[in-house]
This record gives sequence, structure tokens and C-alpha cells, in this order.
Amino acid sequence: MTSSSVKRPRRYDATGRRRAAAARRDRIVGCAHRLFLAEGYAGTTVAAVAADAGVSVETVYKAFGGKTGLVRAVWDRALQGTGPTPAEHRSDAVSSTAEDPRQVIATWARLSAEVGATAAPVLALVRAAALVDPEAAELLREIDAARLRRMTHNAEALDRGGHLRPGLDVRRAAEIMVVTSGLLYEPLMIDAGWSEGEYVDLVERLLAAALLG
Repeated sequence: MTSSSVKRPRRYDATGRRRAAAARRDRIVGCAHRLFLAEGYAGTTVAAVAADAGVSVETVYKAFGGKTGLVRAVWDRALQGTGPTPAEHRSDAVSSTAEDPRQVIATWARLSAEVGATAAPVLALVRAAALVDPEAAELLREIDAARLRRMTHNAEALDRGGHLRPGLDVRRAAEIMVVTSGLLYEPLMIDAGWSEGEYVDLVERLLAAALLG
């Protein structure tokens, strides 16, 4: 028997399985998002999410580790925004190329509105749950710490360009951005019914006045 006649084992192609797993995970996160906002943190169970997504409870626990893990996944997806490229990447692209800091801040204001549409209700859910649930409280601490790290990253970009106003350090700039671009969406857009244009304009003006030299 020649070497050419020996059948070589077929290479296993896991692409289809990975694609199916990603689609299943996305479906679970989508169902969890809908149920959490409709039923609240306490009223949503892992079993309900599993049933809605058409998977086993074991699958959900294996992928997310439980209810808190589901909320974390919902939050992470909300932060990506609605564009084809995650909002964080779009923000960094502008920060690293734009010469005018006001253009950078205008981008942040627009992304704040885009992300806030999905992230603000989730953050409100976590804050409410944190009052009574220790795991939710720990998740809230994680979220707050991550938001401060992200805004510190943004503030450092302004600082490298020499754009921060005199006397304002990176830490204080980051704290200003956390509040201005992260905590105004719910009271203004959801509670007061502001338009997106009004919200973006205010955030842009507040950030420019507070940050730029």
C-alpha cells in the first residue's frame, strides 16, 4: 500500500460549533435582558431565563454561573452600544486621532446617549438589587470600578494632549466624566423625557466646561 492510498483522518472543524455556541449565548443574554427589565432582579430566575431561551438550566449555570453572571453579561453587552463596532473602540479611535478635544468630547456625548439607552436601565436594576442582595452589591462595586477605570483611560487621553484645564488632575477628570456621562441619562431621558439631542448637547457642554483648559 502506497502512502498516497492511506486515508488521512479528517481535521475536525469546530467553526460550526463555536458559531452555534455564540448564537446560543447571545440568545440567553437577550432573554435575560428582557426578563430582568420586565420582572426585576428578584422576580427573574435562572430557570425562567433558560426556559425563555430554550436551553437547560445547567447550560445557563455553566455559561454564566448564575443570576449575577447573567446580569454581568447583560451589562457588558449594553456597553457595546448599537453600532457594528463596540462603543469603547469607537471612542478610542476618535481619542487617538482627533486633534480638537471638543471633537473627542462630542463623540463621548453621542456615545453616552447611545450606550445609555440600554445601559441605564440595567444599571438602575443593579443598584436596586444591591440594596438587598450581596451578590448584586458586589457586582455594582465591579461595575462602578470598571466605569471609573474607563473614564480614567479617557481622561488620560485628554491629559496626554495637554487639554485638561489647569489644576484638574486625571482622577478628578475621570470622576467628572463618570457622573456627567453615566448618571444623567436616567433622570433626564427616562424620567424627564428629554430628547436625545437635548441630552447630547447638555453632556457635551458640561464636559467641555468642566474638563477643557
